[in-house]
Order: sequence, then C-alpha cells, then structure tokens
Amino acid sequence: METQVRTPQMVFMQPQRLIVPLFQRPYVWNEETQWEPLWEDVRRVAERVIAEPNGKHQPHFLGAVVLQQMPNQSGLMQQRTIIDGQQRLTTLQLLLDALSAQLTEVNALACAARIEPLVTNAEPFCSKAEDRFKVWPTNRDRPAFNEVMAASAPVDHASLRYRNERMVQAHRYFSEQVREWLNAGGSDLVQIRATSIERAARELVQLVVIDLSVDENAQEIFETLNARGAQLTAADLIKNFIFQRLLESGADVEDSYEKYWKDFETGFWEVEISVGRFRHPRSSVFLNHWLIAQTGEEVVAREVFDRFKRFADHDAGLPMERLLKQIHAAAGRGF
Repeated sequence: METQVRTPQMVFMQPQRLIVPLFQRPYVWNEETQWEPLWEDVRRVAERVIAEPNGKHQPHFLGAVVLQQMPNQSGLMQQRTIIDGQQRLTTLQLLLDALSAQLTEVNALACAARIEPLVTNAEPFCSKAEDRFKVWPTNRDRPAFNEVMAASAPVDHASLRYRNERMVQAHRYFSEQVREWLNAGGSDLVQIRATSIERAARELVQLVVIDLSVDENAQEIFETLNARGAQLTAADLIKNFIFQRLLESGADVEDSYEKYWKDFETGFWEVEISVGRFRHPRSSVFLNHWLIAQTGEEVVAREVFDRFKRFADHDAGLPMERLLKQIHAAAGRGF
C-alpha cells in the first residue's frame, strides 16, 4: 500500500483508466451538498492566485481516494480500480472537462490545452472508443457520462439525451459557474482569471491517494471505509459484497448485473420509504425483509449488511450466483 498527496495533474496526467466497478453505487452527488462546495473551494483558491500571482499558495485538500492496481500486459495502458472515492474522482473529471471547454470559449487556448490531458487519454493509447476517458463509471452512469464528456464545445446540455441525469447536470452546473466567473471582471481580466482558475484546478487542490497493490484485500478496505461510516445503504454494501465475490470466482459479472441486479437501481427501488421513525431505500428494506425470511431471525436495519455476509458465507450453502438469482426471483413482483 502506497499513500501520497497528489494534485489532479499528478492523478490524471499519465495515460490510464480509473475504473468504477459495476457493483459500486451509481453517481449520487448533488449541487447543494457537493458540487457547490467543490466549486467554491476551487474558486477561492483561484482568487487567492489573482490577488498574489507570484505568491506561494497553500493547496486545498479535497479528500481521499483508494485505488487498486490491475494486472495488465506490458505496453498497454495502465488500469486501476476505484475502491473508494468514485464520486469525487468522477466529479473532478466533470469539472475539469467543463473548465477546459469554457477556457476554449474565451480563447484561453494554452490553459485549455493544459487541462485537456487530465480528462482524455491520447489516441495512441486507446484501443477502443471509451479508452479516451480517464475515469470509466459504473454501468448505469456510462451513457450519460459518455454523452456529456464526448459532446463538442460549447455543450448544449439541454439538447442531450441524458440531460436529466446527475452527471449531465453536474457538467452543466460547473460550465455555468466557470463561465460566469471568467467574465465577472470584464473582458480585460478574462485571460488573467483563466490562468488563475486553470492553475487552481490543476495544481492547487490535492487528494490523498491510497494506492493498493494487486494482491491487497480491497473488499476489507472498502468495508472499513464505508460500512462503519454509515454513508452507504445496506443495498449498496450488499451489492458490492456480492459482485466482489462473483468477480473473485471468475463469473461474468457484467452479465449477472444486467440479469439480476440492474433493476434494483431504478426509481421504484431507490425511493425512500418509512420504516418506523426512519426512511430507507425500498431496496434496503426489501433485503432486510428477505434476510429475515431466510434466517427466521429479527434483523434490525443497521445490522443487515453484517448479517447478510454471515448468511452468505455460513448459512446459505449456495454459490453466490445462485443466491443472487434467488434474491432477484423474490423481488420479481417489483420488477
């Protein structure tokens, strides 16, 4: 395990693919809680650079991410799995792409050119179309991400097919904020502001990157970072657990996801419903009730994931793929 503090330039500059496993939750960040605070952080750093262009500026810390190296043949583009931090890394890609487009719009072409390699891999490293992207999201989010990131500038967000998806909305939000900020000081200051915001986004924000080797236990680290922090739902954690086990067994996880889990990530299953004094996604409530039916035990909401793990490992006596099929069959009326 290697831990380093890195800027976006250090994280994204080399040709590589940072892949979000399909068993992680979809993109859920929103304007009020995450996009706006991130933009405000970058904007404040840029304004410090404007005030003291030759000064020494303290970088701003954006959080931590966990990556795991993937085996790849010599000479091919390096790949890593995003174990934790996919929301943050994906949002940074959307911000950087929107920034590059807006810098191009105000003719700050050198600034845009310095941002572009942080968003796309050079063509000689790409064997298929999606290899151009540094970050490759989970299945559900790929169409929206691919559409907005591949759109020609200036992006007409309202005309995009996936305009109502969060990723497109995030890209639109950052585009609007950057455009407004670049022009806030009048035409005479646009190029100065362009240089400052480009430097802030590229060099003066930082991430702590925990880089795991191929053979380190990613599932254990994922659970430590997320299950105890109560950030993910029971369904999120169970999904990760199931598909990590399927991956380890050599199963076709893409096929299993499409057949047996994809529908859990639709509006019907994601809506929160009341259970006593609390609200939980319908998918988590279903899994709780399913587990009670299987075990004959009372399982409270906060213990669903831990009890599911014990059930799958010790009680069920079934391969993970058959267990997944049973869950899907039980939920069939909702599908």
